[in-house]
Amino acid sequence: MKKAEIFLFGMFLTAVFTSCKAQQNLVIQQLDEAGSNQALEDSVINKLRNDNDIVIAYAVENFAWVRKINYTIIAQKNGEWKGYQYNVNLMKQNPSQSIAPANVNKNACDSLMSYLIQSKAWTIKGDSGGNFCTNGSKNCNINDAASARLWIITKKTVFNPSYYAPEFYENCCPDKDRALFLSIKNKIENSIAISSEQGSNM
Repeated sequence: MKKAEIFLFGMFLTAVFTSCKAQQNLVIQQLDEAGSNQALEDSVINKLRNDNDIVIAYAVENFAWVRKINYTIIAQKNGEWKGYQYNVNLMKQNPSQSIAPANVNKNACDSLMSYLIQSKAWTIKGDSGGNFCTNGSKNCNINDAASARLWIITKKTVFNPSYYAPEFYENCCPDKDRALFLSIKNKIENSIAISSEQGSNM
């Protein structure tokens, strides 16, 4: 490669890094304004928060017949993405935690950051454990389903709206905030693939 080509390629990489950094800073700024300054009880999630600039996760919370939470997580530090599958068993007789690394698709992760800005993800309201269907003409009922929670965590704040049985209620009783919630969930899941490495028990 000629010197001129090397120089231009270096300029290109610098521009890409600067753009990604600006994008990250904008997401963090908006979240810090919209989120809450809450402590995180989960030690693993709290460590990810301390070790990264931003943590984005989708969690399925099942408290009907078993008590467990399954997280799909991507985290960014200095423009580098990492992914994780994190499972928590909250059953009193056999509590456990396990976390496994996951391969990430950098382009998909960067695209997700752009989508968070474009869609103003920090405006998602969640259902707060009620008002699952605001359309009075619909009769949508389901029992013993799981809830889902979106986590977007910065050094300063936490944003974590949740919905009960979001896929069921979105199919039965569409809602624009819940639809956005699920579209972000899909982008998170499409950003990573489960690694073949064995998870570590905690």
